[in-house]
Amino acid sequence: MAQCQWSVPLGVLTVFVAYASMSYGVLQRVNTEVPLPYMDEVFHIPQAQHYCRGQFDVWDPKLTTPPGLYLISMVPAYILSPNLCSAEFLRTTNWALSLLLFWTIYSLIKQLRPGQSATATAVTVLSLSLFPVSFFLHHIYYTDTASLLLVLISYSLSLSHRHLAAGIVGFLSLWLRQTNVIWIAFIGASAALRQIQQRAHIVRPSDSLLTSITQICKWAVRFDRDLLEIALLLTPYALVAVCFALFVHVNKGIVLGDRSNHEAVLHIPQIFYFFSYVVGASAPTILPLASPKWFVRQCTAKRNLMLALCLGIAMAICIQRYTVEHPFLLSDNRHYPFYVWKNIFRRHWIIRYALIPLYVYAAAAINRCLCKDTTSIWRLALALCTAAVLIPSPLLEFRYFTVPYFFVRLHISSRSTTRAVLLEALWFSAINAITIWVFINRPFTWISEPGQLQRFMW
Repeated sequence: MAQCQWSVPLGVLTVFVAYASMSYGVLQRVNTEVPLPYMDEVFHIPQAQHYCRGQFDVWDPKLTTPPGLYLISMVPAYILSPNLCSAEFLRTTNWALSLLLFWTIYSLIKQLRPGQSATATAVTVLSLSLFPVSFFLHHIYYTDTASLLLVLISYSLSLSHRHLAAGIVGFLSLWLRQTNVIWIAFIGASAALRQIQQRAHIVRPSDSLLTSITQICKWAVRFDRDLLEIALLLTPYALVAVCFALFVHVNKGIVLGDRSNHEAVLHIPQIFYFFSYVVGASAPTILPLASPKWFVRQCTAKRNLMLALCLGIAMAICIQRYTVEHPFLLSDNRHYPFYVWKNIFRRHWIIRYALIPLYVYAAAAINRCLCKDTTSIWRLALALCTAAVLIPSPLLEFRYFTVPYFFVRLHISSRSTTRAVLLEALWFSAINAITIWVFINRPFTWISEPGQLQRFMW
């Protein structure tokens, strides 16, 4: 894999300045119109302020994630003044991380697409930086921006063969979100797979899953020097897993604090929602590569039709047995998933099953968009890791889809035209304009909490 060369084209710098200026304007507007902590900020901001005052023994039991974000915010606070830890200051530190995320995405695009033109690279980085769910959360004090940033930095370091650094950053990512241990495992597995491809010259993108597994098994049983090198390569990632296992043992579980609303379940349809979410979000880049018309043509082949039918039946069984309706999803009308569930899934019981063809198409479309540049084993590993993150969660929340979305989207960019990616960026911009405008300008109140403004958000 090519190393990232940090000679930044003028076009990318121009895009960055425009993006940063626009995003800072959004941040200022949010701070003006929503000066007090909102939603989960009512837990995060007071906790960060305790840390700014050096009160490390104070912990809100309702917080379920580690204190990484608060520790990050302490750095500029202690350089300037601990008294600066206001809601505005803390949001600004989170926004600053989003600028680092821009350059991390740029680094990844250069590593994954070394031959891509400067224009195509600039447009792709802009589009991914504007991804609506993460873009929205850059402007409030949530853990998502820092979590995504550290996972992608770890991936970038891994692609550069700096595996010790990748493992260290991966360990730090666990201080933002416990489930990041799965993504660090995926990054380690990807690194091992790349090493096998380079040393043994096996497992090509054109190989089937069965062929790839057979090749790896035959190579592994030889137990040569390359196998030992891969074991050493995996050591930093394995140490992250060991540290996480120790944390789970000491904590007697994965979740910190309040566990009553975060109990693991078997929510298999989450993966179906994710497939359709990815295709819907990046429709301008995915549809030209895998249109519904293409899918229908594929299904005319008897083998493909039987596969689609079997997959559809399996999905129907999973929907019938493993659909979960979390109490928060049904009661909190401030989040968009509430309206998706209320107006679509709860409209009629048959709708859940009527959407199965969409799920099958979405899965096939994602696979087609990835198959040229990735191996079948890599795609299987991504699918398994995505399932491991999403299926145990009882709550349908679009924030949980962000990290796997980025892994998918980063690996389909080379097959998309610059025009398609530009359309995606415009599509994301329109969504951002609407959701941020609604958040700021269309507050409402609950009868149970008169005088307290509520706002729509992801």
